[in-house]
Amino acid sequence: MNWLGLKNAFSAFLPDARDLWLLGYIVALVVFAWLESRYPASDRSSSRTDRWFTNFGIGAFTIALATLTPVSAVIAAEWAAREKIGLLNAFPLPWIVGAAVTVFARSLIGYGFHVLLHKVPLLWRVHRVHHSDLHVDVSTALRSHPAEYIALLFVVVPAAIALGFNPVVLAIFETIDASVNLAGHMNVRLPERLDRVLRVLFVTPNMHSIHHSSWHRETDSNYGNVFSIWDHMFRTYRDAPRDGYDGMQIGLKEIRDGRAADLFWQLKSPIVKRIAPSNESKAL
Repeated sequence: MNWLGLKNAFSAFLPDARDLWLLGYIVALVVFAWLESRYPASDRSSSRTDRWFTNFGIGAFTIALATLTPVSAVIAAEWAAREKIGLLNAFPLPWIVGAAVTVFARSLIGYGFHVLLHKVPLLWRVHRVHHSDLHVDVSTALRSHPAEYIALLFVVVPAAIALGFNPVVLAIFETIDASVNLAGHMNVRLPERLDRVLRVLFVTPNMHSIHHSSWHRETDSNYGNVFSIWDHMFRTYRDAPRDGYDGMQIGLKEIRDGRAADLFWQLKSPIVKRIAPSNESKAL
């Protein structure tokens, strides 16, 4: 199929894109959940009943927005390409160049947005919902406040138009990005030799688990989702946890009580400016 035929087929696919993306996301979630149940890295999880009720409960609120974000970005990119708007659409670049710029620019935007979630106090109050889980498994990938996806939507869609992302490549990347986000939160431990090879370019579950450490210096590292190159480039990469993977404390130091698994408290927590530490936190 030539490029024009591919674009026409892609335009016909767009009306059903959201449903197909959601189906693929659910299939990936089930597969990764099965893998971590067969090969768990840690069995130190707090009650799965409480955690999963909260994580999947938040996921029920956000999954529509989680699917809307990539589809909206792709639709915006398709419109920009049709109207010849955006940087990449303004110059007759080879297809492979536009594809590469789309992938790496979108990845860099995701990295930058993640850094801002940690550095901007108001955004951190939203993002800390994700980090307050006391264990990391595939359900943690669903544990993001709906406001976080709304903020992401206001970043990705204008970027897709302004930069003129290739819509087909963007659709593929968004699908991979969502799948890697699920895989990165799996409660699995890759063999060290394989992990060290992969993380030269890609984010692995071993690498991302460090980002969920309760120690600030480790939380403030490994921001990448698909590619690890941005962490290497901007010196936010951390090779291994201070206390080893088995000794690493997951979650936030100030939320180590029932609030961590309280669905309604988590949903309202962004409006709480200062969180009183739990009794366990005070003892640390």
